Amino acid sequence: MVWPPDTYRIDEEPSTHQERTLALQASRWGGTEIRPTRVFLWLGERTHGQERIVTLGSRPRLLRIPRRRRHVELLGCRVSYLGNPAVTLGLFVAQAVRGLFGRGRRRS
Repeated sequence: MVWPPDTYRIDEEPSTHQERTLALQASRWGGTEIRPTRVFLWLGERTHGQERIVTLGSRPRLLRIPRRRRHVELLGCRVSYLGNPAVTLGLFVAQAVRGLFGRGRRRS
C-alpha cells in the first residue's frame, strides 16, 4: 500500500515559468514556502502580502519543463510542491551556504 493514498493528492495542470517550491502549512499556526532563492514565512492563514520574505540574493531560475504542483495532507499539515522537494531543499541549502561563505570575500 502506498502512503499517502491517492485520495490525498490533487494534481494541477502542468506549468512552466515558475520557480521550484516546497510549501508547508501547519494547521492554523502558520507555514513556510521554500524556494531555491528565498523563503516566505507567515503566521496563521496565509494572506498574500502579509508574509515575511528572506531572500538569498540570487535571481530565481524558472522551470522550463512542465511540472505538476502536488498537494499532500499529512497529520493536519498541508504540503504542496512544484518539482522534486529534495532537489528544492538541496538548491536552497547550497544557495544559503554560498551566501554565508561568499559574503566575507572580496572580488578582484
